[in-house]
Formats: sequence, structure tokens, C-alpha cells
Amino acid sequence: METGIIVKGVGGFYDVYLNGNVLRCVPRGKFRKQGITPLVGDVVEVNTKDAAIESVLPRKNQFKRPCVANIDNLGIVVSVKHPEPDLLLVDKLILAARMNSVRPFIVINKVDLAEDKSEIKAIEEEYRLAGCPIFCISCKEGIGIEELKQNMYSGITTFAGQSAVGKSSLINRLYPEVSREVGDISEKIKRGKHTTRSVELLVLPDGKMLVDTPGFSALEVDLMEPEQVQLYYDEFITYADECRFPKCLHYREPQCAVKEAVERGEIPKQRYQRYIRIIEDINEKRRERW
Repeated sequence: METGIIVKGVGGFYDVYLNGNVLRCVPRGKFRKQGITPLVGDVVEVNTKDAAIESVLPRKNQFKRPCVANIDNLGIVVSVKHPEPDLLLVDKLILAARMNSVRPFIVINKVDLAEDKSEIKAIEEEYRLAGCPIFCISCKEGIGIEELKQNMYSGITTFAGQSAVGKSSLINRLYPEVSREVGDISEKIKRGKHTTRSVELLVLPDGKMLVDTPGFSALEVDLMEPEQVQLYYDEFITYADECRFPKCLHYREPQCAVKEAVERGEIPKQRYQRYIRIIEDINEKRRERW
């Protein structure tokens, strides 16, 4: 019996990375009876004689869309423009990462398209207190790529963000030996075309692992309790103990130190406003379920 990691699922078969080689395996029939579906990223025990997966070891985390497990790091890619940055999506990705014990970092791509540095600075300012490392890069010009590569964390990393922000281009730049199809922008609607269609774990020459995915489309943050959301905002930590109410949601409560910090400009106002939007979206989803 040997231990490996699933790097790809192919029509009921699973490619497992074992001791530097990939072995195509089938799961034992017991998995179906137990309702267990192996996922890319799963650490598994394999009977190499039969090329059979015998067991799936406990998962650190798992996501439904895309179907992937044991993510360690999430690189949240946002572009300066083309497409215009969706910071609400960035906020939700940070939240989803921290909910699942995943370390987030932010990659601002296409800095070469900025008319001046203020466009880049505006995005950086939104997350200056969020506790996420921020890297400014241009896949097209090669700016900042080496710095990002040197600071990439060990373990399994995936990149997420809007279509056409440059996730596949970034993988190509970081690891040229890994060829990824590069997307483009529809000139008519200025929205990205999805290019990555399946989930695959890439084992890189430096020992790190990278999940190439179609994107985190179902973040499931609406399944949280509203009171939980604030716990994942580093910006609020300094002020939360000063609120009048011990369980302050920093929403409609009076004498809220977080809201006061927002008014003083100590917490980015738009980041706070998007926090409120997430809270309201969660409440709306809860009402729909009831």
C-alpha cells in the first residue's frame, strides 16, 4: 500500500501522483456504498498491484464547485481593468478561504494597463488592513512575476477570480513548462471567456502543487450565520472590543466602534459597505429558505 495524491479525475478513473510518477487508478466499490467520491487533492492509499484506491484520508477542506480538496493557499486574481475589478467577489473569496482554513493572497494583474498608479493604489488601499499579502504584476510585461514566484507558499495553491483576469496566463508565466490555454475578452460584451474546463492538480518542479480550476463559482458564504462573517475581517479586530454590545454585528447597532472607525477613515469605507452587502445577502437567503 502506498500513499499518493489525486491529480486528475477522468471518467471514473483517477490519476494518482505516487513517488514521482502518475498511476491511473479506480476506487474500490465500497466508496459508492459509503457515498464517498474521491476528489482532486485527496490524499489516498493505493494498492499499486491492482491500481486501486483503497481509502481516502481525512480532508482539511473541500469545495463543491470546483470539486477539489485540501487546498492550502488561494491566490485571488483581480485585474486593474479589462475586466473591471469585482471587489465584492474578492471579498467573498477571502471570506471563503478563511472559512475553510485556506491562506488567501491577492494578485493585482494587468498593472501595465493602468493610466496612472492611483488605479493600482486604489485596489491596494481596499485591502491594506485585510491581512492578505498583495502582489502587483503584469503577465503581459512580466512585471512582478519573479517576486510572486519567490513568495509562493508551499502546499497546494489555486488561483481564483473573474474570467479573463489572467489566471491561466499567470500560471504560464510562473511555470512556463506548464502549458495552459489562454483566454481572451469578448470585444462585444467585455466579459471573459472560460478557458479552463476541468480540475487538475499540477505537480511543479519546485515541489509545490497548483490546482488549475474553472473557478470558485459556489462560495457558499450565504450558508454562514451573519454573526460569523465579522470574525474573518482583520480590519475589525482592533475595534470590536470597544463596541457597546459584546456581539455587535457592526451593522445597525449604536455606539459601534467599527462604524466609527469607518467614518474616521481608519477602515476603508467601500470594503465596509461590501461587508454590509454580504450580511444583507445572507439574511435574504435565510428568509428565502424559511
